[in-house]
Amino acid sequence: MSIRFKLGLSISLAILLATIATSLTFLSLQYTAIRQTEEEKIGLWKRDIANITSESMLSNDPLMLLDYLIDLRRHYKEFTHLRIHSNGQWQDVGMTNAPDAALARIEIVSAPPPSGAKAGPMEVEVWFSRAVIKERERQAQTKLSHNILIAGGIVAFAGMLLGFLLGWTMTNRILLIASTLRLIGAGQIDARVKMKKGSDELANLAQDVNDMANKIQELDKLKKTFVSSITHELRTPLGVIEKHLKALLADPAKLSVVDRDHLNCIKNSFARLGQSVSALLDMVKTERDEPQYNPRPLRLTELVEDTVLFFLPKATAARITLSSAAEPGITICADQDLITHVLTNLISNALKFTKPGGTILVELKNMDQGAECSVTDSGVGITAANQARLFQPIDHARGPRRAAGAGLSTAKSIVDMHGGRIGVESEVGRGSRFYFFLPFFAPPPAPSAPTTAKDAVNLFS
Repeated sequence: MSIRFKLGLSISLAILLATIATSLTFLSLQYTAIRQTEEEKIGLWKRDIANITSESMLSNDPLMLLDYLIDLRRHYKEFTHLRIHSNGQWQDVGMTNAPDAALARIEIVSAPPPSGAKAGPMEVEVWFSRAVIKERERQAQTKLSHNILIAGGIVAFAGMLLGFLLGWTMTNRILLIASTLRLIGAGQIDARVKMKKGSDELANLAQDVNDMANKIQELDKLKKTFVSSITHELRTPLGVIEKHLKALLADPAKLSVVDRDHLNCIKNSFARLGQSVSALLDMVKTERDEPQYNPRPLRLTELVEDTVLFFLPKATAARITLSSAAEPGITICADQDLITHVLTNLISNALKFTKPGGTILVELKNMDQGAECSVTDSGVGITAANQARLFQPIDHARGPRRAAGAGLSTAKSIVDMHGGRIGVESEVGRGSRFYFFLPFFAPPPAPSAPTTAKDAVNLFS
């Protein structure tokens, strides 16, 4: 369950619970108000009866009170029985047999005689129907509950909708920050959180992420500058070492067998170190600035065949069978110098890690939306764990092919800038197949890209 859904659900449930609590509280207060209204109505009738009784005694007209009471019974169902106490006796109004007293609410209205009245004090006994009063309260409560239910439902629905919209708005910024962090983690250190400035915690978090990305970018530039400086500085002492090694090995007859073996061991280690430094320098040159290239129509078939012919003498000298199988007439839009660098790197690695008597096959196939070139060797192979790290900027793979990682990282950068993809299929002891796919139409160069292929290839010179 996503945080966006959780937050929207939490806000909606909070609004729903608040609506229910408010509705129940309001209903309780209104029920009390309905009962108070009924009590006030009964109190008002009692005051009216007392006033009419006083007027009747003042005018010495008992019929006035009697007519009023009869009229009450006729128009209001609440009155079930009325009787008047005067001159020491009770007189029923409208009926002789009183209803069940258990079902009635009996109220006594006393009216002292006003000054100047000839009649004595009078009392009126009023029987109210409990059933009628309760029924009227129930009807009022039912109508109120129905209205509250409709209003509460509308408020709850609007609140839940508002809750999900609010949750969506709040989590949208969180997801934007998370997306930027994923891009930075994937190596796109120029990614930034594009969010309006604010003063809340999410705005501060976005600013902190951008500050972190700026620091990472600065450190990355420092790292590249440092590695570039180190590799350039290493080339001078390596050149001196190579010069003296050649001088020492120029006349093997003057050396003992042990010294010659030691010098050959140093020469082999020097060669591996030189290859690693050169590949690392190529990688730094690729990453120093944004990739630049000059795509133009390229006859890929001819490029593959010419590159294989170039390496054929070296393969023959190493007793390795190098051949090609390129479909004719394949033309794409790409930078010739950069693609040559990729193909050269793959064939060179294949020759390096294939034993005498092995085979290397370079294939070119016309695929949907592009062309695929592959270099298959019968060399030492690569473990599955090391395959995942081969194309990383600095390869930490262990084994015979550990020195090829930086060159493959350069190759991957070139293929990526062409909008293609590069990969490997390998099995230890049975060889490897490196392949790269290039679309027929490469992405256009950036506005700041060089206008000639020579400028582009200088990145790797």
